[in-house]
Amino acid sequence: MLHKLRSGLKPRDRPGLRGIVEADDSYVGGHEPGRSGGRQAGTKTIVAAAVEQRRHCAGRLRLSTLKGLQFERDLGPFLLGAIDDAEATLRTDGYATYRSFERIGVRHDRHIQGKPARAGEILPWSHIVFGNLKNWLRGTFHGVSGRHLQRYLEEFAYRFDRRWREAEMFGFVLRRAVCGQPLPYHRLVAEAAG
Repeated sequence: MLHKLRSGLKPRDRPGLRGIVEADDSYVGGHEPGRSGGRQAGTKTIVAAAVEQRRHCAGRLRLSTLKGLQFERDLGPFLLGAIDDAEATLRTDGYATYRSFERIGVRHDRHIQGKPARAGEILPWSHIVFGNLKNWLRGTFHGVSGRHLQRYLEEFAYRFDRRWREAEMFGFVLRRAVCGQPLPYHRLVAEAAG
């Protein structure tokens, strides 16, 4: 039943993110012995985030699972679909794939991280989002299948974008449930693995 509700929280046509937009990626999944962190996915799922950087808080958020970190197939389509390229400046770390945005004319503010401690200085809101997302998944669900992770990401982003309107949340979700597309059980279990 919860998956049916989550399926109604898919993003609708909405304006792209504007202003300074932090873009980053992380890996979601349990501990894997022998992996030292960084960009070693193993069996974890790659998740990309784009979050508006406002003066004293984060703005709107977009999250997506990715198959890899290639520009043409993964990061490019996600971020170009998430931002209003006329009104946004992407702020990223020094990962080479992000340089492709400059080539296609997207304003880009790239920072070489250097020491790991600087990550939170360069992209503070995306790191807070990833920390909160992972704690929410671990604390609430104690693990989520990569197959259904995108639906959980959509729920998280939906709640995040409406965090200042908690009293109205029940009505928002109820409206989405009534207007959403059906998700019969046979379709849910037939989804490809993540």
